[in-house]
Amino acid sequence: MPASPLFQDMGPDETRLARSYFHPLTYPKGKAIFHQGDLGQALYLVEEGRVRLYRTHLGGQEKILGFLGPGEVFGEMSLLDGGERSASALAEEETLLLALYREAYLGLIRRLPLFAHNLARILAHRLRELNLELDLLAFEEARSRVAYALLKLLRQGYGPYLQLRHQDLAALAGVSRETTTRVLHELKDQGVLRLFSGVVEVVDPGLLEEVAFGLV
Repeated sequence: MPASPLFQDMGPDETRLARSYFHPLTYPKGKAIFHQGDLGQALYLVEEGRVRLYRTHLGGQEKILGFLGPGEVFGEMSLLDGGERSASALAEEETLLLALYREAYLGLIRRLPLFAHNLARILAHRLRELNLELDLLAFEEARSRVAYALLKLLRQGYGPYLQLRHQDLAALAGVSRETTTRVLHELKDQGVLRLFSGVVEVVDPGLLEEVAFGLV
């Protein structure tokens, strides 16, 4: 049972109670969980597997928002307002999700108000991250964007060996694939990374963070 910020500060009995309101769903590799623009009234908790979140812009260009693993949460905005999905979600591998539908959520927070507080903390954390990413997109160069994308994956627990294509990293960083490849080799020459076929190994996370925030 992976730890999740949804159950922060809860005892074992409270956690079991909260989890009893979720409904398990299984997705094979490559299966869409939902599409951008769909109406939704559920939050999802990743129990097993890996999920890719992305937006598709006019012209078909894809911007990867992140990769989520066990314990991580997505879809919370549509749970709260019943509006359209702001992004698409896809199972990167065989994935088990726990879905919390709106009616179940309302019943859960009546019995366990701490759950609503934990969800609010998750939203606040995401808002802070979004503000930081907007600053990077507005003011920092491609080198910082690629470094920050790698740092974000590390903080999500996917390191130090990151299995991802240059194309996916480029979509996550918001730069071209060619630029991403060039930056990766620059970071390799600096001793920040080691590169293998389909794998990026982060050797010096501290230096990577300095690059991400334009300090070196």
